[in-house]
Amino acid sequence: MSCAWFVNSLVYYGLSLNVTNFGLDIYLTQLAFGAVEIPGRFGCIFMLQWFGRKKSQGGLLLLSGLVCLILTVIPEDQPVVITVLATIGKFTASASFSSAYVYTAELFPTVIRQSGVGLCSMVARVAGIIAPLIRLLEQYHRAIPMAIYGGATMVGGLLCFLLPETRGVELADSTEGGQPTAVVHENTSSSSEKGHVKAKDGGHVNENTKNTYF
Repeated sequence: MSCAWFVNSLVYYGLSLNVTNFGLDIYLTQLAFGAVEIPGRFGCIFMLQWFGRKKSQGGLLLLSGLVCLILTVIPEDQPVVITVLATIGKFTASASFSSAYVYTAELFPTVIRQSGVGLCSMVARVAGIIAPLIRLLEQYHRAIPMAIYGGATMVGGLLCFLLPETRGVELADSTEGGQPTAVVHENTSSSSEKGHVKAKDGGHVNENTKNTYF
């Protein structure tokens, strides 16, 4: 998930900070970039419900990366085509960013949810720092920055499909999902409020007297 946040931030700021190189009026392009974020943010709500978290996150990142890779082969004398493709990439990157917050919060158990989301957010800020530095590589070839943005985002999108789906799944409260479940039996032979707890551990049954109030 940290990798997904990293590439998401990388392509988001890579496209946003490259607005002056698309060939059209900078103010018009910036207006389009800002306008597409509105349907992107709201559209991801329905995508998360229809397609699930994993498919939405991975698919949006793959589409963002694909747009960046296509931009590497578009001639510079086609500013309208470049701007339209870049706007599509900004749309998918914005939607992916919104879905990442939901998906990440559902993936981490309650006890480490804040730390997990904070770690992913920190990784995204690192990508935001690196994104403008990658643009310096265009002095060697104009296609290098977009190739890096697109290639990294495609890899991150594919890695998202290795994550579990969280739509309709009960959120985990702790990291002890693999521990044996304790079953409490009330001890009827004693007047005290105690019971026998039986837990299977490695094929052996252990009996312990525990308080019935968990």
